[in-house]
Amino acid sequence: MRYLVITLTLIGTISVSESANILGIFPLPGKSHYVMFERVLKRLAEVGHHVDVATHFISKEVPPRYNQLSLIGSLPIFVSNLSINVFDGFSHYDMVWFMTTICGVNVCAETLKTPVLQDLKKTTKKYDLVITEIFGSDCMLGFGHLFNVPTVSMISSISLPWAGDRIGNPDNPSYIPSYFVSSTSKMSLYERIENVFYLTVSKFLYYFFNSKASNQISKEFFGPDLPSLEDLALNTSLILVNSHFSISHSRPTVPNFVEVGGLHIHKPKPLSKYFKDLLTTDSKGIIYLTMGSMILTETFDYDKLQGLFDAFAELPYKVLWKAVREKFPKGLKIPDNIHFENWMPQMDILCHPNVKLFVSHGGLMGSQEALYCGVPRLGIPLFADQTNNIRSAERMGLAVKVAYKDINKDTILAAALKLLEDPMYKKNCERASKQFKDRPMSALDTAVYWIEYVIRHNGAPHLRSAGADLPWYQYYLIDVAIMIMCIVIFIAFIACVLLKLILHILYNNSKTKTD
Repeated sequence: MRYLVITLTLIGTISVSESANILGIFPLPGKSHYVMFERVLKRLAEVGHHVDVATHFISKEVPPRYNQLSLIGSLPIFVSNLSINVFDGFSHYDMVWFMTTICGVNVCAETLKTPVLQDLKKTTKKYDLVITEIFGSDCMLGFGHLFNVPTVSMISSISLPWAGDRIGNPDNPSYIPSYFVSSTSKMSLYERIENVFYLTVSKFLYYFFNSKASNQISKEFFGPDLPSLEDLALNTSLILVNSHFSISHSRPTVPNFVEVGGLHIHKPKPLSKYFKDLLTTDSKGIIYLTMGSMILTETFDYDKLQGLFDAFAELPYKVLWKAVREKFPKGLKIPDNIHFENWMPQMDILCHPNVKLFVSHGGLMGSQEALYCGVPRLGIPLFADQTNNIRSAERMGLAVKVAYKDINKDTILAAALKLLEDPMYKKNCERASKQFKDRPMSALDTAVYWIEYVIRHNGAPHLRSAGADLPWYQYYLIDVAIMIMCIVIFIAFIACVLLKLILHILYNNSKTKTD
């Protein structure tokens, strides 16, 4: 009955806002990010909207009314082409620099030169909405201003430190961990200090690395009358973020900050005969290993690879490893229970009953898929939010972390046996999976509903919190604190003056009596 009501609600929603012209612009050449965005854009086309999307990743199968504007060739693509050494020794400073410069300013400069975006600037087509990503730069917000339409922003991770301010979303560091720390919501004094530090420094570095350059590039492209990107960001109508309170942290949010964690997840499909045969085994089950769409496991250090191989050789499980066998260094002793594939249908494999363990880098998309399927994780985080994702899962009893520098036969074997043999991990994963799935409507339908809500209500300005427009000293009540302090000081001053006067009178009276 509940699903019938949801379906009827969605049908009614579609009829009100059908055939809107929606423009999606996603200049970041990272496939792992675009997977989430593409899913919602295709669904918008499926329910009747006309969608144009500028992207580096051209899909072969698209629904009607879905038009792809190719950015291919403008930037190198981050897909299975990065060595493990790229992020070796990355500090917090380096990570923010990478996000805002390489993935921000540089991405803006190169993609705005493309004929696709040059032509888009000159188009006479009328749009009703612009959808883009919050990550390294806000330069694509200029298209919302150009077409005078509302803007919806999406985040492929938990909320970034520089995202919440634009819509006045509370981000209290006393109990809300920021993107760059691995604390829980219950923090010690040291963890709160660390959280405040990283939250503040992240925001400062974002604007330091990004603001001047991105604004200059944007004004050169859109014209000198373009408002600052900081002002355009304040006009954001809706933020869709890839988090969910069941696995992230419960926190207050404003109405136009909507959690859609797992939006990219689809129900598992039947496997082809080839993969069905691969997952059929006489062993205890399947261990599935992948390090995501960017890092090549073939580039791991020789001793780390041999440590992984030696550990898996000891386990009575079949290992499906996403890699190309021929690309591994020569001389490695690879056990017979490991099978390599260049590509595998990850979601369909993870939800197969024979899969007992997922070994990964801790990327959020894969972590959510494993959670959905109820599979324990052995996490080897490499960069960005992966350490935080794994540590969070570890605290929930869903995973065990092994740092890359600690990889050897003993650490991997101990972690794998702990996850495979302790039934607590499987039970915790099944419980967390139920909580993650238990929603009034799917993450995808939730995203579509709120996007259409913004279209129906011309940007939905009534969703906007007044806190987004307050200067920082008013938002944090600094002005009130100063006023109270001034009043207290004034009262104390008057009290001191009166006390001095009274003492003076008493002294004089006493002196007169004495005389």
